[in-house]
Amino acid sequence: METRDTNETYGKTLLRLAEKYPELVVLEADLGKASGSVPFKEKYPERYYNFGVAEQNMVGFASGMAAVGKIPFASTFASFMSQRALDQVVNSVGYNNENVKLIGTYAGITSEKNGGTHISVLDIAAMRAIPRMLVFDPGDAVEYEKILEFAAGHEGPVYIRANKGKFPVFHSSDYTFTFNKAEILSSGSDVALITTGLTTYQGILAVERLRKDGISVLHLHMPTIKPIDKAAIQMAMEKTGWIVTAENHSVINGLGMAVCAVAAETVPGKVTRLGFQDHFGETATLDYMMHKYGIDSDGMVEVIRSGIRKKGGQ
Repeated sequence: METRDTNETYGKTLLRLAEKYPELVVLEADLGKASGSVPFKEKYPERYYNFGVAEQNMVGFASGMAAVGKIPFASTFASFMSQRALDQVVNSVGYNNENVKLIGTYAGITSEKNGGTHISVLDIAAMRAIPRMLVFDPGDAVEYEKILEFAAGHEGPVYIRANKGKFPVFHSSDYTFTFNKAEILSSGSDVALITTGLTTYQGILAVERLRKDGISVLHLHMPTIKPIDKAAIQMAMEKTGWIVTAENHSVINGLGMAVCAVAAETVPGKVTRLGFQDHFGETATLDYMMHKYGIDSDGMVEVIRSGIRKKGGQ
């Protein structure tokens, strides 16, 4: 399967969007190589601002630029954006409803060997709690590009997670992103699997393995975390009675909790949440942590097989 680099995608997409939106500017906190924005800096140095290791200043400045008509794309590690700069994100961007696009790079455990303090376990939780903030977790580089395009044309604050590295692409080049809509990747009736970000490809692998066992899985990819597709969650619960969520984030106040809230208000049923179980990340490889925390295909298959056996279905 084809793989594409997230960092490279960001740089190429910014260059293309810069032609369409002359008011678009790029802000960095000394991590241009990490985010992939260096090509933009080289072509548009007058529209590129590096604030050094000063994320709070960067976000505050981005809010000011938006207030005078610019479209700022501000990027730093997801952990820094959602923790160190959170006061500015809330009060400068969110409270004022400024047209700022926040990019949280090295999302979740894709930060890998940068260490536990650099692994974002709560960025979705923090961002989705901010009034008017849209929150996205793209499944692959194709979708990341499409969501960046959407963000540039949307008036208001946006937060987008960006994974570090090369990942499989499961969307075709002509894929059309639809805001606030889940993508149905497979139909089924035994259990519903709802994934987002890097867990979606693992979910695709898990569904293929479970199908060989005779287990029918309804698989939903949820790129828009806020606002979440309530109708899709309701449909999944009505069809299966059991939803398993998987995310590269804490199970507290992330995708899983958003799904639980919708289920409780519409069609109550069982929800099993896979993700970081109330702990921080660690200094380790991505594959190791995905397996340890149960968000790779092995973890999904194990949980679903066990649940089906308990139901007496297999």
